[in-house]
Amino acid sequence: MCKFSVLMSFYGKDNPEYLHEAFKSLEVQTLKPTEIVLIQDGKINSELQRTVLTWEKRLPIKLIVNEKNLGLGLSLKKGLEACSESIVARMDSDDICHPKRFEVQYQFLKENPDISAVGSWIAEFSLNKDKINTYRKLPVDSEELFDFAKKRCPLNHPTVMYRKEDIIFVGSYDNFRFQQDYHLWGRLLNSGYKIYNIPKVLLFMRADNKLFSRRGGLEYFKSEIAVQKYFLKIGFINKFEFVRNYFIRGTVRVVPNFVRKAVYQNLLR
Repeated sequence: MCKFSVLMSFYGKDNPEYLHEAFKSLEVQTLKPTEIVLIQDGKINSELQRTVLTWEKRLPIKLIVNEKNLGLGLSLKKGLEACSESIVARMDSDDICHPKRFEVQYQFLKENPDISAVGSWIAEFSLNKDKINTYRKLPVDSEELFDFAKKRCPLNHPTVMYRKEDIIFVGSYDNFRFQQDYHLWGRLLNSGYKIYNIPKVLLFMRADNKLFSRRGGLEYFKSEIAVQKYFLKIGFINKFEFVRNYFIRGTVRVVPNFVRKAVYQNLLR
């Protein structure tokens, strides 16, 4: 029997309609999860409460409530510890899974025991997932991804399915705001584990102006540089790579939002 957990986190500012669509995409999966570990990060409004209550009757949801908002990194760390299965799939509260996503990724991990985490490509949309704006494609094989990760995040976080034991071994999620996934993949690769991307769109992501706005600003810049300093400290990148990343990645965080959007949609694809 194929057993795996889905790990999700949501909070008070999430859109109830988007959460509903995310759950709906889980319901129609050709390979269904054993459980959905859902972290409620702090207080939520009545609409979100009704959405969760409705779906608790239809999906195997294990709800965990944070009395105070802990942030995504610590919420995922807490949720991962609560996952019962050895295989865990990540999912965001406003994305939509392809119906065969879990079937494809679970089969891949089963056939490739040397791979610790597998992601996929993403189709980005604004209002309707049938009207795609851009595709977020990443390198596929492990060796190429190791080099790629020294410059950019090697996995699309909401698409990932991984082996819980390997993630826990390298320290799980950390409280690196905005960068908790990149920080995790860097540690995973630096410890000798392998990752992979399936060259198919297995997730549909909302990508409006708010998304690109959240990826900029002083706080994002500080978090970006903190991760690069950590990678330099553990030897994942060298000094030249640190300086390169400081200027290239740092600049993207402080330019106007319309410029950042253009960079993401035209250069970082």
